[in-house]
Amino acid sequence: MVLSLVMASCAPKVVEKEKVKEEEKAVVTKKVEEVKVEKEVVKPTVEVPKYGGELALSAVMDPIIFDERGSPFHANAYTLQLTNEELVIGDWARGPAGTGEADFTLTVGGFRFITGCLAESWEIPKLGHIIFHIRKGVHYALNPNSEASRLVNGRELTAYDVATTLNEYKTTPGSAASYADFVKATVTAPDKWTVDIQIPPQYMEDISVTMDYASICAPEVWQKYGSMRDWRNSVGTGPFILTDYIAGSLVTLSRNPNYWMKDPVGQGKGNQLPYLDGVKFVIIQDNSTRLAALRTGKIDVLHGITWTDAGSLRNTSPALLEKKYYGTGGMAISMRTDKPELPFSKKDVRRALMMATDFETIKKDYCGGDAQILTWPIIYQKEYADAYLPLEEAPASVQELYVYNPDKARQLLKDAGYPNGFKTKIVCTFAGVDYLSIIKDMWAKVGVSLEIDPVEVGAFTGITAKREYDQMIFSGAGLVANLYIMETLRGHIAFGNLSHINDPRCEEAYTKMCELSVLNPTEANRVHKELMSYVLDQAWAIPYVTPASYNMWWPWLKNYHGESDLGRSNFPKWARFVWIDQGLKKSMGY
Repeated sequence: MVLSLVMASCAPKVVEKEKVKEEEKAVVTKKVEEVKVEKEVVKPTVEVPKYGGELALSAVMDPIIFDERGSPFHANAYTLQLTNEELVIGDWARGPAGTGEADFTLTVGGFRFITGCLAESWEIPKLGHIIFHIRKGVHYALNPNSEASRLVNGRELTAYDVATTLNEYKTTPGSAASYADFVKATVTAPDKWTVDIQIPPQYMEDISVTMDYASICAPEVWQKYGSMRDWRNSVGTGPFILTDYIAGSLVTLSRNPNYWMKDPVGQGKGNQLPYLDGVKFVIIQDNSTRLAALRTGKIDVLHGITWTDAGSLRNTSPALLEKKYYGTGGMAISMRTDKPELPFSKKDVRRALMMATDFETIKKDYCGGDAQILTWPIIYQKEYADAYLPLEEAPASVQELYVYNPDKARQLLKDAGYPNGFKTKIVCTFAGVDYLSIIKDMWAKVGVSLEIDPVEVGAFTGITAKREYDQMIFSGAGLVANLYIMETLRGHIAFGNLSHINDPRCEEAYTKMCELSVLNPTEANRVHKELMSYVLDQAWAIPYVTPASYNMWWPWLKNYHGESDLGRSNFPKWARFVWIDQGLKKSMGY
């Protein structure tokens, strides 16, 4: 299911990185409190923060679960991002409010742009072993009107809660932690404030994935109530408390008066968070109704607005602020390269399909002239720019794939043994039919007959997760944030490697990146970029021409710069840092 949540100036600080001397096999320790001044890239807002007000967001569906057991990737458990917390969080001080190193408009993962949340610090004695030091003084929120909350009674969170939660997620089918190699990890709490995780070194990066898909819960709530599908059982340490829920209509959260976090940067540095009195999610399934809600000030921010709708909003509501970005991760036409009886097992066929695709025309006519074309296996993202190979830096054999050349495509098909082309079939959701219809017409010109087979979202999710399709599929290629596990190019990860690639050069690069991603991500990025010259030349997938998308918001929403995530799919963790200028809102007539 697709979830769309619609919803200054002190010297910034960033986490100090200790130099690791290989000859000493030094312990790598990240301490949240140890900071240094970095050059400021983006000037933060100068307004003094104000307490009070309610942030109005929009969701396209009801929240149906209030922990992450059996709930992959936060899709239907979005209130957790405000009521519960994880070991780490995206480092707000390194985003637009601080140094500007990160945009946080797309999902960010790994160890580069995070800081401690429930984990105050951590150390890595060696690859495959990480020790988290749990923050003291963090208490579960106490809601006197909630039986489950009274059961926990505002007690202090401990390492035992963290270890129990991680093990529960790891062993529950359907949880995000159960999909990846984190299932091979051993998680223990040797004392009240320490969580020890050991995992085979080649799967080290999966710890960073799990840190972002594991909202910590109070075990006694599970023990008493079992299922977490009743919102009244929601109990956490987050900045807000879930206080009311009307199915199909409204979700209401109130400020946690005993929240621990302080504002890390800007004019409000050191202030107690959150600034808001509350957050509400207005449940709106219809896109035009969501746009109207933003236009009329019923909601304060809306994410994932198309370029056409953004143009309309600029005309009707010129006071809206905006942030442009491209997609959420490379969609692509993937194909079964593992079946020797299929045309896609031949490199010339795959290259022919690339040359039969007029990417520039799609960009001009379908995307309004503003789009990214080279979006597979990763889309360009500021936080991972050093891992991305721009087309102009690619070898000539790669560059020619992105130039429309039906004559050469026909010749390549002939050379591969398909002088008259061939028939094939692609599975997609109904949302993909229009785009694929364009592809179908283009490929027909070189003799390739494409049958489009749309299915409902639920069925499509199952097909994608199990990689059960006969020939081709139009689906997401994977988050850029999962760069270092190379889920697009190798292995049997659920939802990953949709072209069924099994290539020794990819495996070799993966091994190198696993060794580097935690201790030296800059070098890991270099390895990935170097590999791209080879990967793109293989044409294992046809990239989706990704149009511009926009986050748009009203100017009374302060200390907000268009952020979507603070980690992997962490909507809207940024709410703890923003405030509402109620005077400005009133003066604008809302």
